Amino acid sequence: MCGIAGKTDWNRNDGVRAKTVRDMTQAIAHRGPDAAGQIDLDEISLGHRRLSIIDLSEKASQPMSTIDGRYHIVYNGEVYNFQELRAELEKKFNIEFFSHSDTEVILHCYIRYGTECFKMFNGMFALAIWDNVAKELMLARDRFGKKPLYYFKGKDGNISFASELTALMKDNTIPKKVSGEGLNCYLALGYILSPLSFYENVGKLMPASFLKFKADNLRGESVRYWNYSDAFRQKTRDSETDIEDRIIELLNDSVKRRMISDVPVGAFLSGGIDSSSIVAIMKKHHTGELHTFSVGFASESYNELPDAERISEWIGTVHHSMICNESDSIEAINESINAFDEPFADNSLIPMVEVSQLASQYVKVVLSGDGADELFAGYITYKADKYHGYARPVPNVLKKFVSSALSFGSNSKKLNWQYKQKQFLNGAMHDADSAHYLWRQFFSKDERVKILGQKNEQLIHDTDPLIYFRKFYDEAEGMEKLDRNLYVDCMTWLPDDILVKVDRSTMHSGLESRSPYLDPLLAEYAASIPCDLKMKGLETKYILKKALKRVLPEFVLTKKKSGFNAPVGSWIGNNGMDEFRTFNKYVYDRKIKRAD
Repeated sequence: MCGIAGKTDWNRNDGVRAKTVRDMTQAIAHRGPDAAGQIDLDEISLGHRRLSIIDLSEKASQPMSTIDGRYHIVYNGEVYNFQELRAELEKKFNIEFFSHSDTEVILHCYIRYGTECFKMFNGMFALAIWDNVAKELMLARDRFGKKPLYYFKGKDGNISFASELTALMKDNTIPKKVSGEGLNCYLALGYILSPLSFYENVGKLMPASFLKFKADNLRGESVRYWNYSDAFRQKTRDSETDIEDRIIELLNDSVKRRMISDVPVGAFLSGGIDSSSIVAIMKKHHTGELHTFSVGFASESYNELPDAERISEWIGTVHHSMICNESDSIEAINESINAFDEPFADNSLIPMVEVSQLASQYVKVVLSGDGADELFAGYITYKADKYHGYARPVPNVLKKFVSSALSFGSNSKKLNWQYKQKQFLNGAMHDADSAHYLWRQFFSKDERVKILGQKNEQLIHDTDPLIYFRKFYDEAEGMEKLDRNLYVDCMTWLPDDILVKVDRSTMHSGLESRSPYLDPLLAEYAASIPCDLKMKGLETKYILKKALKRVLPEFVLTKKKSGFNAPVGSWIGNNGMDEFRTFNKYVYDRKIKRAD
């Protein structure tokens, strides 16, 4: 895994373009601490930071170019089926390879197959390929958006791109103007949906998409090369037992593929079924010691270390863990802020940053259980979606009364449960699609108007993130309710919250994270499984749990699901944040005076 950056100079008159790309690349040195590279051509500069995982030799360095100097690539990620693709290229086209890297395979696949190659790649990637004859820049991103790619097109038609927003903004030609739509999205969801970013006119390339710019056609158009909704419409006719067998077969193959590496590989292990299943399968294919990692908290209700240590002992791993105490909280929060390039409000980023730092001391690659909840219906929100049908007949007046009543007399121990109740009742007043969106909403429209001011009310209405959710719900037309919500979550929550958190947290420590559950073969098969097997009544992950009886003990399969969160509330309350309290009191007093 690495970091990439680049900038075009169509008119060859940008005297600082090469320096700009060097600055951009340096800003993402944490993504690739092993080496740096840059190539400066007439119309473009391409930069790369390398985290050496496959083929550690200089031959695998980037930017990589073809012998004739026509094609050049910078690439971030891993394509796990590169060996099969290489064999095919050698057989069909008699291509001679000069390295053992997947980068060279990707480049030749593009040369031979064009944009069809992106469908052939099983892995995670964000890449840029320059054709020096056609004067054409190609940007592309993997199916689920595991690897990030930001870009900006200036008024002069020049394109700048980078793996992280911090790097991209080193280009001084990009206006540093906050996007009202991006800010509205952040306040509504706690993260910023693709293709938006925190800055105006700066975009994130959508997952499963490519974007092409040519010297004679600078308009550029994002093209989607894979649509996950297709998989939901092709339901399997396999028996329940056959489905269980197929899940294990595909998961086993996925884990094996993601263990390919020329450096040590470990795993995150929380003690839940997702990470535990990955580690149990890894152990079957791993020679030598298998290192696993987890983080816990002094607060018992947030601490999963005993569960992680128990399954580690059962599987037989060398387990490393750490406790994040209140005394470490300020440092942990600051470190987490440093790891992220745009506003992000998922507090599970704090333990993720901490456990990534721990793991990076022992390995360069970790496998994780990310994606299982979105594929197999593991979240409590899917239960709420089922309850929604029962709550709809209740009169709105009664719902509003109960919702308001829940906001009074709460204490810190009850707040979390009361908050969930309130969110549910608020969602129950709306249609099923809106309700699913509202379960995870941070600030309502009215609250956002109060925060951003009355003058922005029209902007808040016109750019409400629900518009993007509606677009994906339209693509899921005709599907059952559960499949509709799973699909929409895979298009929104998964790439722009979960995978952003994983990428920034791990790469901040020069660590590569791989997600076996997001293998396209497994993901497409999961989509084809009937809804009543993914969720049986109110039992989430029903078929996955049944399948995993083949690899996991009962104490893991029956463990109650708990989120990977930090006790930020108690840290703020107990850790002497006087500035925070003083600021709060100041604002409160000013409001009282204005009201008087």
